[in-house]
Amino acid sequence: MNVVVIIIGTLLGLLVGSFLNVVALRFNTGKSIGGRSECFSCSHVLSWRDLFPVFSFLVQRGRCRYCSSHISPDNIYAEIITALFFGLITARGLFFGVSLLALPYLIATLFLFIVFSVLIVIFLYDLKHKIIPDTLSVTFGVLGIFSIFFFEWADRVFVYVGLHIPDWSHVLAGIVIPLPFVLLWMISKGRWIGLGDPKLMVGMGFLLGIPLGISAVFVSFWIGAFVALVAIFINVVYKKRLLRQGKKSIMKSELPFAPFLIVGTLITAILYIHVFPI
Repeated sequence: MNVVVIIIGTLLGLLVGSFLNVVALRFNTGKSIGGRSECFSCSHVLSWRDLFPVFSFLVQRGRCRYCSSHISPDNIYAEIITALFFGLITARGLFFGVSLLALPYLIATLFLFIVFSVLIVIFLYDLKHKIIPDTLSVTFGVLGIFSIFFFEWADRVFVYVGLHIPDWSHVLAGIVIPLPFVLLWMISKGRWIGLGDPKLMVGMGFLLGIPLGISAVFVSFWIGAFVALVAIFINVVYKKRLLRQGKKSIMKSELPFAPFLIVGTLITAILYIHVFPI
């Protein structure tokens, strides 16, 4: 039965991922999120047959069915990322022997779907525009505050417990975790770090608390460092080929940090990672 639940969560992620990609693409453009999807090349309104996550992209071989222009793979990436996130969130209880069908667990799972849907939009938007919209950071922060009053980490698993007196260390975490980065921003006048990442860390603190929040930041830095090292290695190994293609580097600009923070938050929340047990 656990396998069925995980499959359902993953398939839901595919469906939601398609919508989240639309939200990320249309955010701050003035376009309605509720409008019909259309081809970016020929503007033809897409039918229901064109909107099956991943499947439609593969069947049409990555091309528009009406004008044969290439479809951006960003669409399928968003769907796969969301499916992976939702699948892992659904399965997190297996790491600690918790039933995936327990009501407190299911409610918490649905809540985490909402939280990480917001974070995935931030993930996609920051990758494209190198900026985190305040509206999305505030939404994440509000969800984090809500979690303080209705959810807890019980036996290393995030579950619903109903309205209760909160653990005020989670409130404090929303201040403590981003504070060093805010100070770096102030000292450097924005040259070393942007203010968007500390704003995102406020919600991380509310959701995770101090020990897990600090762990999530460290995990994010480790992942970011690994990706940067891989990019540098590829640049060195394929330098001659890149030069022949008229490219100096595969890294055209700086790497946005928000996607790493979001992945670090997911990994920490699922595995209950304590880098520095407190």
